[in-house]
Amino acid sequence: GSLVMMAINKDPVKAYKTMFEFGFGRMDSVAIILFKATPLIFSGLAVAVGFRVGLFNIGVEGQYFIGALFASIAGFSLKGLPVFIHLPLVLLAGMAGGVVWSLLPVILKTKRGVHEVITTIMMNYIAYSLVHYFVADVFLDPGQQLAPGLGSPRVRMPLIADSARMPTLHGFLALFGVEMPKHVYLNWFLPLGLAAAVAFYYLIWRTPTGYEIRAVGHNATAAETAGIKSEKVVLKAFLMSGAVAGLVGLSNLLAYIGYLDIDFPKGIGFTGIAVALLGKNHPVGIVLAALLFGFLDRGAEGVQVFEGIPMDTIVILQGVMILSIVVAAEIMGRYIKRQSRKEGVA
Repeated sequence: GSLVMMAINKDPVKAYKTMFEFGFGRMDSVAIILFKATPLIFSGLAVAVGFRVGLFNIGVEGQYFIGALFASIAGFSLKGLPVFIHLPLVLLAGMAGGVVWSLLPVILKTKRGVHEVITTIMMNYIAYSLVHYFVADVFLDPGQQLAPGLGSPRVRMPLIADSARMPTLHGFLALFGVEMPKHVYLNWFLPLGLAAAVAFYYLIWRTPTGYEIRAVGHNATAAETAGIKSEKVVLKAFLMSGAVAGLVGLSNLLAYIGYLDIDFPKGIGFTGIAVALLGKNHPVGIVLAALLFGFLDRGAEGVQVFEGIPMDTIVILQGVMILSIVVAAEIMGRYIKRQSRKEGVA
């Protein structure tokens, strides 16, 4: 990473110092890192569920877009509901959207042997276009009012009702003397993401279903021989992955933006693949990897403004870090295996 910065005539020591000072110098900046990490936790978990059963779910990107579409429709179309009913319904709608969009690839996988990488990649781009169609045509908000001379209305769906918005953590943090400015949108999706990580751990390592998922992921043929119906397990796990993927975009949708538009954030699903790989598909690793990417994203803003380093350099740095950590982990894993064999022989 330092060599990349030196190649564009930038001081890497100064750049890293700026990243840390900008990222951790103020409490509101730390909160922004946590806010950026929140959707990555869900995205990494969604990818990891697929990995655990031996599938590569590249479709998290499209699944969270459809999840955001379903959640948005439920958010503005249901009227007069109290928040304790409306908000859970919107979350369930988001999860349902992710499940719907993961259903076709897993059926093609289990029934016809079609590789999930191909189908999920294609489904991503169908999701983009489908969401844009619903946003710009079917559910385009006609009620936007702009003052003369302020340009054209945004291409967006109607505003989500207040009863469907996710509260921020401002009030909770204020109980501990931490005051957050209004421009920080850290919200209750962060504790929900951490709870999902705990649930993921419990499911995979403490339940019969998790045992079946791991068995099929290690060797589907052996699992079948042992009486496990691998097709059913794959279907169940992939739909779980889609359900979690449906929650990825909701932190931005329900706590920050408040409506679905054609500029809704993209790429979180693809970043989730890197988060899952970096975290070795373990919930603790995924949370830490998501925090790392949140820090790099926030730090990139600092070095871009104060050091004049292009944002693309940070993207390169992320790739270098992923390759370095994955390769180092593989080397250490092989070394440990060799040492175990030697000790066994001795």
